[in-house]
Amino acid sequence: MTSWSSTAELAKDSEVFIRLLFALFGLYCWELLSTVSFEWSLIRGTRKFKWPLAFFFLSRYSILWALIGLIISFSVTSEVNCNALYTFNSFCGNMAILAASTSLMLRTIALWERSMKIVVPLGILCLGHWALLWYGMFIVKAEWSPEANTCAVDKTNHTFLSINLFYTMGFDLTVLVLTVTSLIRSDGRSGLWKILFTDGLVYFVATASANSVPAILNVLNLNTTMNVIATVPAATVASIAACRAVIRLQDYAKRDPYVHSASLIANEVRFSRYMPAVKTPRYTTRPEIRVTTDQIVMQDMSPVSDTAVGTPYDRTPFDGTNGILHEMKKAEETSESLESQSSGAHGIHVQFTSSTKDGDDSAARAV
Repeated sequence: MTSWSSTAELAKDSEVFIRLLFALFGLYCWELLSTVSFEWSLIRGTRKFKWPLAFFFLSRYSILWALIGLIISFSVTSEVNCNALYTFNSFCGNMAILAASTSLMLRTIALWERSMKIVVPLGILCLGHWALLWYGMFIVKAEWSPEANTCAVDKTNHTFLSINLFYTMGFDLTVLVLTVTSLIRSDGRSGLWKILFTDGLVYFVATASANSVPAILNVLNLNTTMNVIATVPAATVASIAACRAVIRLQDYAKRDPYVHSASLIANEVRFSRYMPAVKTPRYTTRPEIRVTTDQIVMQDMSPVSDTAVGTPYDRTPFDGTNGILHEMKKAEETSESLESQSSGAHGIHVQFTSSTKDGDDSAARAV
């Protein structure tokens, strides 16, 4: 059976801890480089800075400084104040966890439209979380080891660390449940709904899985190194998951709000949860303009004889009074005919039609 308190085992655990730190530092540097465009967009002014992003940057760079401090504590070859260095590392690591949880809590409060029945309970839980993690910044004690020529963890409070980790998982679970409840009440399944649900679920699963390992190790209390060896990966995973969730939401909000009409094909539009759904037609329709014209020629202006072939020779000859009366009668009939044509179906007619009657009906209902 392994003796977890032996000198050889402690040296082995410290070596594993050092390698784990370098691996996490490389992973997090890759994460920063792959998402540095977010900071660059803020510097260039293409993205507007909002105050909730302060927690994003606090979590994003606190864990970076915690990793750097831990690497320094294991890499120095001359005696340093190890206790102060580990206090700094604990401060940065816990601030990263606090900022990550608070960032997602603010998103949940926004989904509930700052309702006091949600703000007050979450605010109390958040204050308790901050108090626990603040106290946890000072429970890890370290001192210089002349034998190993490096800093070594001397004392921890494994019971408090277990309570802290389980409280963090419970707080994140509460935030997830409230987020899902708010999304279900919205009666919508939009792209934003999917992003919020997916990010909240992924964040909780990732952080709960990462926090469960150090929580179990602190319950077992194998040795001082094993009590803290898994807390650094848990904080790193929480910071990455929270920052990714914020970036995804910001990128979604920055998209062009224009939606082409073709995207409405075969979709059901719901204007609010108090109005019935309006089904759009399968194919989008546009109003058409049909123009019909009548052709009027000079031949229509002159009287036509009753013969089958209308020629100039078929006209009634000018035979004095009777001929003049006949021509005047024909001219009057022609004038009346033109007036009836102009007030009737002749002329220019503009008719607005639609290819699909259902489309007009649905558009009218939508308005």
